Amino acid sequence: MADTFQMTSADSPPSTALLRLEGRLDARNAQTLVQECQRLRDAGRSRIVVNLSRVAFVASSGVGSLLALTEMLNDANGKLVLVDISDAVRSVVELLNLTQFLNLQTSEAEAFQTIGV
Repeated sequence: MADTFQMTSADSPPSTALLRLEGRLDARNAQTLVQECQRLRDAGRSRIVVNLSRVAFVASSGVGSLLALTEMLNDANGKLVLVDISDAVRSVVELLNLTQFLNLQTSEAEAFQTIGV
């Protein structure tokens, strides 16, 4: 896993988006993620799947951005689904007891099924 941050888009069904993250989800990178999700929502993609399998580190600002995105997309009648969460992210999410607030799925296919695609 990289120390830098990369975000790539992958093919997804209409009105959805699939983002794959790699590296560190810190304050700067969390802002980049939020801006991209806002852009996607404004373009009509209110159901966003984020693959976190290659995220090596998540800062409090990264966790905060995931919670804010969940709320933002819920308000837009959409959904944020986090999939294939790395051990680094899972430990933080569980430590903060956020599993009740975040939609966590084990795979991209499961996430698309959950959001009705």
